[in-house]
Amino acid sequence: MNNIKPKFEYQENQYVFPYHHIAYLDKQNNAVNYRTLTWGFKYFCYLLHCKKIIESLDLNSVLDVGCGEGRFLGLLDDGIIRKVGVDLSKRAIGFARAFHPGVEFLTKDASEIEEKFDMVTAIEVLEHIPDEEVNGFFNKLAAKTNDGGRILISVPTKVKPVSAKHYRHYDLELFQNQLQAANIPFEIEKVDYVYKEPKWLKLYSKMTNNKFGTLQIKFFNDLIWKFTQKNLCITNAKHGEELIILLKKLQ
Repeated sequence: MNNIKPKFEYQENQYVFPYHHIAYLDKQNNAVNYRTLTWGFKYFCYLLHCKKIIESLDLNSVLDVGCGEGRFLGLLDDGIIRKVGVDLSKRAIGFARAFHPGVEFLTKDASEIEEKFDMVTAIEVLEHIPDEEVNGFFNKLAAKTNDGGRILISVPTKVKPVSAKHYRHYDLELFQNQLQAANIPFEIEKVDYVYKEPKWLKLYSKMTNNKFGTLQIKFFNDLIWKFTQKNLCITNAKHGEELIILLKKLQ
């Protein structure tokens, strides 16, 4: 019996996503031993920057609207007492609950939540909202924010072409126009542009991840990520692929 417990604990510690889910069967039922995310550096640049903004503030509660599989809330410090994620996708919420059991996730529209929060976030959500629903979306976020609270929004910029799943990409002027049209009692407190992809990095990505195969050399990958964090995550309006805006509720 004494030998069983250490082995059980060893196995228990292995149950961290993605574990067995790295390997998968493709459409032709071929077994594949790897997965890649070509925009992973950009993804972590904007998530970690949003995390930094939130954790620099004195907050007790966060509501993440359009939380998807819950990755962002899962990254936040445990010092934030109340963390809630909502999404209309049952599949996304199923993933979120499995990946982050310490966070509350609900398959609901934000308007169905009765409580208010110190911070309301919409990370890569606004570009998915049809034009005629943008005003209503801003008002949903505002209605769930405490007095003196904040809204944090990240959106893709016009530096990149609009993808098939988006209604629009943003510059600051477009965001300001939408905010003004929504007529919510908030002002812009902070604006950041995140992630610049130089030509050499784009070429490296194409060479190491294409239709012929994937090549991952951990040493080079770690060096590039460290360089990205130091030199490419925070940039300007000309190059930034992501626009991150912090709104503060007017007193």
